[in-house]
Amino acid sequence: MRTEYKILNDFISNHSEIIINKNEIAIPQWLRDEFYRRFDDVRRAIVEEHYPDLPVDVAALCDNYIRIEKEIMDRLGLERICAPMDLFSFLHNPKDGLIRAVYTRLFDLLQGKITAEDFERQAEQDLRSAAADLFRLGYEMWAALAFIKLLDPDRGFFVDLDPDYKPILADLKEIAFGRQAHHPTIRIPEFAIHSRRLDRYVAVKMALAKEVQTFVVPFTPPVRPKKKTGDTSSALDSRVMLLYFRATPDDIPMVAEIYERKLTSPDLLIEFMTESEFSDPAALDEVKQHLNALRPKLGMSLFLIGAGGGVKAENIADNIQTISAGFDSSKMEPVLEQLG
Repeated sequence: MRTEYKILNDFISNHSEIIINKNEIAIPQWLRDEFYRRFDDVRRAIVEEHYPDLPVDVAALCDNYIRIEKEIMDRLGLERICAPMDLFSFLHNPKDGLIRAVYTRLFDLLQGKITAEDFERQAEQDLRSAAADLFRLGYEMWAALAFIKLLDPDRGFFVDLDPDYKPILADLKEIAFGRQAHHPTIRIPEFAIHSRRLDRYVAVKMALAKEVQTFVVPFTPPVRPKKKTGDTSSALDSRVMLLYFRATPDDIPMVAEIYERKLTSPDLLIEFMTESEFSDPAALDEVKQHLNALRPKLGMSLFLIGAGGGVKAENIADNIQTISAGFDSSKMEPVLEQLG
């Protein structure tokens, strides 16, 4: 890294037009390509240096994710499966994805806000933290798609709203967790599949974990909101999986009408939790709060993130089933067995 950093510093020193100090960053347009090429060389060198010591198995996640992504796209005839840019980059080219984590820190060094020693220490911490966070979100995507594959889907549908704001099925060209028709207070599934295994239509909502308890508010707001909200597909945050099993395509439910305080409880709720969270009473309590708020008819399945048998998957309540699958989707079978 120090070699690449010296090259970058020399480039800055040789071009007096570039101004970088504690109060200002000014890089002339005609020098930006060359500047950022050297800037990115430094970031890549940092990632290469620390990549072998990251706290999670990035290669295993990316290999398994890319495989399930292709399988689901082929099965449902999709053009793509979308994700926020940071996560998409991490899953498809993890080293390039991780260089984003040290962008601000490297400018801090160039501006003289931190020392070289502080930079090296903090950049390593940034990479380890970013890798762990992105691994979690990537595992959630892998597990959700792997579970969908176990349902043996043969058709996929986008869930939209008709002129009367009722859920209807439309063509599905891509899956984006959190994407749905904009409406101030209505929440609907993002997509649905037909499951040959269950001979049912399965509507799927990948809700933000921090949002699910807001689906039913304690009191009706005095004024119906007008701002269009609901699409969370660009949010880089943890999600929960709400599943609705229906006999016909005409029975796709509305998840919630927040203003009218209406909730359609899912048939099954799937949450995701790291090994450390599984030992944290506060994290477990939050999971139970989601369970109480959504009241899934068949209870909850709790997937341990990345755990491949190293954690004893003990159920924490009668209606919470804990699954430690690692990247072996066959270990999710107990969830399906309860569906009949």
